[in-house]
Amino acid sequence: MASAGVVFVCGVLAIVLPLTFSVDVAVVLGWLFLFSALAHLIFGIHFGSGALGWHALIAGLYCIAAICLLVNPLLGVVLLALVVGVVLIAEGIIEITLFFILRDYRHVIWIMIDGVVTLVLGILVCAHWPPATLGAIPYLVGSGFILSGISRLLLGIAIRDAAVHDEAVT
Repeated sequence: MASAGVVFVCGVLAIVLPLTFSVDVAVVLGWLFLFSALAHLIFGIHFGSGALGWHALIAGLYCIAAICLLVNPLLGVVLLALVVGVVLIAEGIIEITLFFILRDYRHVIWIMIDGVVTLVLGILVCAHWPPATLGAIPYLVGSGFILSGISRLLLGIAIRDAAVHDEAVT
């Protein structure tokens, strides 16, 4: 249930501090790409036997992504908007599927609602890409995060209640 709180807080931050949140996410991803590039190089050197070339290629791609995100975070935010839109569409489809898998649990309707809203938000983000204004993207993503946090909290409560009920029966 702590993860539901984290997702909820991220959604609130995305809405309250839209540009700061977006640029900070781009910068953090830039550093993550840089560290991942270093990790690939180290792994390639350690593994040896011809794998270094492939890992160096991946590290090079990661370095290019890192430089793009760290040098120009606003461009990174624009590109991240498209990636986030695609991720939201995939998440929406997965959550709708999850609803049908978990439909016997109490409060599972929130997973369906979350899936449909997330799918619509993803379609909206992708349909308006490249964004004319970067301000709308954090609001859409923040709303999706808040709804995901709420649905995860309610599903966690329902699963916990079902486990307590099962223990009481046995």
